[in-house]
Amino acid sequence: VKLVFFMLYTFLCQLAFSSSSPHLCPEDQALALLQFKNMFTINPNASDYCFSMITGREIQSYPRTLFWKKSTDCCSWDGVHCEKTTGQVIELDLRCSQLQSKFRSNGSLFQLFNLKRLDLSLNDFTGSLISPKFGEYFSSLMHLDLSLSGFTGLIPSEI
Repeated sequence: VKLVFFMLYTFLCQLAFSSSSPHLCPEDQALALLQFKNMFTINPNASDYCFSMITGREIQSYPRTLFWKKSTDCCSWDGVHCEKTTGQVIELDLRCSQLQSKFRSNGSLFQLFNLKRLDLSLNDFTGSLISPKFGEYFSSLMHLDLSLSGFTGLIPSEI
């Protein structure tokens, strides 16, 4: 019940802010994020909370990408943070978002060249390889968290 109210509140806040502010997010980045979202399913068996090894606390689990819509500015989407003046997507925080699927190395995520922080931890990407593209395309990346998400392989040394 709390999750439903939280999701409704989030949706209403996004609706209020999106109608009163200009679209900052570049269209190509919004489309890349929507394509990225469509690569995954929401895990119906995900628990309501995830335990963060970093903070030692539980984090509420909910599908952050659920209300990502083309009609709203991607800078207002849950988990997406943009540079204030240019609107470039610089942070993607999708930890504990109930995402499930194999992560494709040819995915649209790699079109977000200005990412500084990427957190995909606490999701289910079981059997997915860490792509060398993380090092090739994300030259600005300062923080990458793939913990407890089922990735295998080595993080590229460029990061």
